[in-house]
Amino acid sequence: MGDQVEQQSQMVTTVDSVPVEVQRIMRTGTIWTAAGMLAPVLGLGPLVAAGWRPADLSGGVELVFWIGTLVATAGLGLLMWAGCPVMAYTVDQAYTQKKHSIRIGICSNLAGMALVGLVVLLSPAVGG
Repeated sequence: MGDQVEQQSQMVTTVDSVPVEVQRIMRTGTIWTAAGMLAPVLGLGPLVAAGWRPADLSGGVELVFWIGTLVATAGLGLLMWAGCPVMAYTVDQAYTQKKHSIRIGICSNLAGMALVGLVVLLSPAVGG
């Protein structure tokens, strides 16, 4: 019984170990980066093809659009950093950087895209 508990605690330690966690963050960071790059293309591509332009927005709404774009872009940059392989840092340093990068990156990217999406939804129809 004691050996089984010891084996389980060792398994938990290896699953939650820093190197394994860094690999998981890099793997999921890559997936989030791909999603963060595809979502705007799929959402804005047809609108731009139909003739919609951010310059057509009135007043401060265009500014809100570009602020949302910058926030989403900054989040995407953090996601790209989280997905990059570790080269110049120790695993512990990389874990700290990547842990914060993926958390802030996901939130920033989604918040920026939500803000842009809201502006697009509130904008007048193309040709209208």
